[in-house]
Amino acid sequence: MSQAVESAGAKIANCSKPFECTECHKLFRQLSTLTNHMKIHTGEKPYKCLICAKEFRQTTTLSNHLKIHTGEKPFNCTFCGKQFRQLSTLSNHQKIHTGEKPFECTVCGKQFRQSSTLNSHIRIHSDDKFYNIDLIGS
Repeated sequence: MSQAVESAGAKIANCSKPFECTECHKLFRQLSTLTNHMKIHTGEKPYKCLICAKEFRQTTTLSNHLKIHTGEKPFNCTFCGKQFRQLSTLSNHQKIHTGEKPFECTVCGKQFRQSSTLNSHIRIHSDDKFYNIDLIGS
């Protein structure tokens, strides 16, 4: 094996995100995640709801969507009893009760429950396209 190939292999092995999108250059840890991501650029939505014909890129998104039609809400808040279709939505909701705000603006120190809210907020400080997110205590 040539030294160049060994060196390239070592870089990929040491890289935490070795798979790169050829369209937008976003990096991924797994090839399967890149493959799913590429559907954004191609517009491919191969999974279709048999009830309303809405189309999805991933089977998991279709499965979550089907809960709308069945009314299934298997995740319950232990604080107030509100029910949710997805565990991640319940987890975000419970932060209201606990007061947890793990995402902090590195510019002004304001804290948020969700990284997406921090990303929206941080735009008031900068015109940059990409932002740094720091977790409290990390």
